[in-house]
Amino acid sequence: MSSRDTLLQELLRLISTHKEGFKSGTPESKRIDALIDELSPLSPYPNALDHPEVFRGHWAADYHNIGRLVGGAAAKDEGIGVTVSLKVFSMGRLPDIPSTFLGNGLEIDPQTGDYNFVAQFLLGERRIPSHHFSFAKYHRREENLRRFFVEFTGFKVVPADASMSMEDFAHEIGVDDPALLSAELQPRPKLWSEVAYMDDQVRVQLGQLGGHYVMLRTDRPMYSIEYFRDPDIAPPASLFRGA
Repeated sequence: MSSRDTLLQELLRLISTHKEGFKSGTPESKRIDALIDELSPLSPYPNALDHPEVFRGHWAADYHNIGRLVGGAAAKDEGIGVTVSLKVFSMGRLPDIPSTFLGNGLEIDPQTGDYNFVAQFLLGERRIPSHHFSFAKYHRREENLRRFFVEFTGFKVVPADASMSMEDFAHEIGVDDPALLSAELQPRPKLWSEVAYMDDQVRVQLGQLGGHYVMLRTDRPMYSIEYFRDPDIAPPASLFRGA
């Protein structure tokens, strides 16, 4: 195997069992950080934005080291399982209720410029399974084709149980008005996300606020677009397994 293949195999093995983020300070989390640095110069697509055929679609994040989020820093350097306020995960726009992060996927459509996230959360004191959509647009700058330059446009949370109304959902998670569960952003926050490594199956992105994310290609739909056309096209219940 090449050096790149050896490093990739080690990275994928570690992230399959270690999800805690860099704050844990474990030997495994430190090694994940080092492997990302070692893989970066070995990327088959160093100018990632020149390859929309590779980066388009739904990529599931298999390892999260969450960056400092606008609206609060309580989740910084954490991974799957961290519980903070939903306000932290929405740049200060959604309600201040308990929110346990279970994972997410990044969905990019080069035709429309959509750069959206769909995350899974347990919301409120009753820990209701929920989907959290973050909507954004990206553009490229020729001087740096490793970076997506992103403008966030809004957020929305919905129940994972498609039979639950938004009114019942709001009540279950402890919010008075379901209208508070979505927000449009004006002005639009602008951030960048750099592709540190990308091949046809694995992508590592580094966020401007310190996040490190290892993502794996999937054949899933782009839920952040399709769900709002047909709610039957929703992230699978299996994403909440073990919650």
